[in-house]
Amino acid sequence: MIASHLKEQIEKINLEFKNKNYDSFALPVYDPNTHYEELTKSGYFYAIMLLRQNLKMIADYFFIEKSNAKTVDLFMITPSISSPMGLGSDSQAIPIKFGNLDAYLVDSSQFGFEPLLLNGIDKVYCYLPSIRGEDFDKRHLNQFFNCEAEIKGELDELCPFIEDFIKMLAEGFLLMPDILEKISLDYKKTDACLREITNLDKFPSITFDDAVEALINSGNEKLVNFSECGRDITSIGEVKLPEILEFKLPFWVKYYDRDRVPFYQKPDPKNKDKALNADMIFPPLINNSFGGEIVGCGQRQDNYFEMLESLKRQNVDPHPYEWYMKLRTLPNYKTSSGFGLGVERFITWILCRDDIKDVIMYPRLKNIETYP
Repeated sequence: MIASHLKEQIEKINLEFKNKNYDSFALPVYDPNTHYEELTKSGYFYAIMLLRQNLKMIADYFFIEKSNAKTVDLFMITPSISSPMGLGSDSQAIPIKFGNLDAYLVDSSQFGFEPLLLNGIDKVYCYLPSIRGEDFDKRHLNQFFNCEAEIKGELDELCPFIEDFIKMLAEGFLLMPDILEKISLDYKKTDACLREITNLDKFPSITFDDAVEALINSGNEKLVNFSECGRDITSIGEVKLPEILEFKLPFWVKYYDRDRVPFYQKPDPKNKDKALNADMIFPPLINNSFGGEIVGCGQRQDNYFEMLESLKRQNVDPHPYEWYMKLRTLPNYKTSSGFGLGVERFITWILCRDDIKDVIMYPRLKNIETYP
């Protein structure tokens, strides 16, 4: 349950919005040359700013006040990227020259979290940008925001923690009805789904193998990618899966093929070709609106040599990760698990929209010049 002081803050923001006078709350047509002008006058982007503020406020409350997590200010330049996402992944880090050193812009905060957990801390959390170099589309931006956390514990302890967070987000967004009604493409669907999420006891889950089987049996060959390194579900498949399974609310897909997920995800002790990881899939609220994976999580490798084996299996140079592997040999090391929630993806889904570019103030799109 959201505390009364946070509820009052959210309701105050909703009331302030209600008292604002705008001629329109329609989404402006995106033009990179004039987008900054729209930010000076658009009722739609004013509403988006408040929704993003709301998500950040709820996250701070959930992690810091309710869960006693420590919020961490981290680096944006790193020699050790976390985006080698498995063989065949299209995820790309952005290389930079940092003085005489080769480095990268940060794609995830995870590597900054794990050392801190060895210092007597049980949970850490941040809300920071991530930067990646692959081509943008309606699901991917080159700069986006992640709400990320790492906790001491295993995957089975992490998933209920994430579920509580999602339920609290749903509860908090229900306190902004005037904003959602103005800019959701189907406010009734938004409101009804958020209410159902708050009443969930436990989110349903299926195995990755069962998900792949369901997609294959549907007869659409575009739903699953097959490679020598394993299988993965396409973005189209993630949207079609809840339709095939008749799931109306978010659900887990667990235990993906080991070599198609990051090397630091722990192999399943029951099957070394599977990983102890999970994605939360969100069914689209209306036809052609955003859906698919919005939360990704996993249990970390806790063994130096097992991680070295994963690096070799995925043809990743172990040298930049020697420090990371050595953490496992320290006497105070404890198993940890972590997750990331895509801020733009979550808000796009809530609003029944289809393009995450439309819910961020300053889209950064590869090879497109923007201002400022």
